Amino acid sequence: MDVIVVGSGIAGLFSAFRLVSRGYRVLIVTPGILRSSSYRAQGGIAAPVAEDDSVEKHVEDTLSAGDGLSDEGRVRRMVYRGRELVFELMDMGFPFDMGEKGLELSREGGHSFYRILHSGGARTGKKLVEFFLNKLEGNVSYMNGHVVDVVEDGYRARGVVLWDGVGLRILYSRAVIIASGGYASLYKSSTNPDTSLGILMYNLYKKGLALESLEFVQFHPTVFHAPDGRKILITEAIRGDGAILLNEEGERFVNETDTRDKVARAIARQKSAFLYAGNIPESLILEKYRFLYVELRKYGYDLTKDRIPVYPAAHYTIGGVRTDLTGYTQFMGLFVIGEAASTRVHGANRLASNSLLEALVMADEVSSLLSGMLSGLDYREISYFPNPVPLPVGPDGVLDEYAFIERDEERLLQGLSRVKSGLSRLILESALFRKESRGVHYRSDYPSKRKEFRGYLVWHKGNLAFEPVKFDVHAGEP
Repeated sequence: MDVIVVGSGIAGLFSAFRLVSRGYRVLIVTPGILRSSSYRAQGGIAAPVAEDDSVEKHVEDTLSAGDGLSDEGRVRRMVYRGRELVFELMDMGFPFDMGEKGLELSREGGHSFYRILHSGGARTGKKLVEFFLNKLEGNVSYMNGHVVDVVEDGYRARGVVLWDGVGLRILYSRAVIIASGGYASLYKSSTNPDTSLGILMYNLYKKGLALESLEFVQFHPTVFHAPDGRKILITEAIRGDGAILLNEEGERFVNETDTRDKVARAIARQKSAFLYAGNIPESLILEKYRFLYVELRKYGYDLTKDRIPVYPAAHYTIGGVRTDLTGYTQFMGLFVIGEAASTRVHGANRLASNSLLEALVMADEVSSLLSGMLSGLDYREISYFPNPVPLPVGPDGVLDEYAFIERDEERLLQGLSRVKSGLSRLILESALFRKESRGVHYRSDYPSKRKEFRGYLVWHKGNLAFEPVKFDVHAGEP
């Protein structure tokens, strides 16, 4: 096999599409074709396609949301190239929602313009995944299972270690693309599929790859916690269309169009919080948000007139394997893209709907890079004996209890006393080290930003290091 792609979200599928279009053989390994965060993504893809919008304005909004830690050069590359890829999707026939005047655009928290392209109302991720699965049909191979490690030979990736539910198997290839998602499901309260546990990410760290920004976990503000345990995310696009947030007294308590970190904290501080969309035309809800309407009706709530109880849940992990927009790592032939990567474009707080944009751009970049490298990457099956990697059955609740939206030293230390190793411990130690509040990381004992913490926390070979910012951003000091 030429390339093994780990993951079936947008980053994985689009990179596979690009590679097979260039004539390469691709194997997609996934615990389930539709078990990805991309498939659940509701909001859409952010891109400056409106006449009154621009790349610069989108960049400014991204930098502002990133709270001083977004790499401006990479942000500009992501927005500029991402805009081109959105137009390419249109040319390919992807069905973005259209209105009488053309593209139907939404606005979400932190955006100064209507620039969110969506499909199927609140089913953009589902539509994208299905679109590329259809494009790939008959052109790629699939295998089910959990990739828990990478086969490496002197800093050269040779394949992956797969847990198929019975035992460990080794799959060989000339190159490997990791698009396995983040680690938000280490939280019990999460909108992610139960596969988002960061198992592969942590094992790559043990092999010598650096992880960074693990303390930056983004919580989606408006999640309906169903009595049967389901977490139904209510896209913030509906707030862009006019839905409001009310407390138990029926009063508005936050600017609904603010960035996710601020809205999530505001909701968490209320005794109860409700999303109310009864002020939006019923026809708009039934057309654009029909999926949410149907799902909430199963639990007795009518989105067109009822107040829907909401509370934040872990949604997106900004941290990951340290890389750039090409997904390049220090292992020859190994690339990490999508939510599994930390590219520094999101800084301390991801701007809404920039994640699908980043996934598309990284997939495009890595496929272009690999196309020029594959002829020099040989295929070799080596003697390799992986250590058994235990798969956790699920989150233990430690992060929910001690590292949720608001953290403090006492609780973080209590959490560390309960976790001896693993990715959860690295998250807790990172949150303890960052003695400030910045973006999605909020310390109630250090409620302000501090200039001396304007930088990145990097884990490498068992050590935690601080790397100051070396570039200019427009989010203000400190």
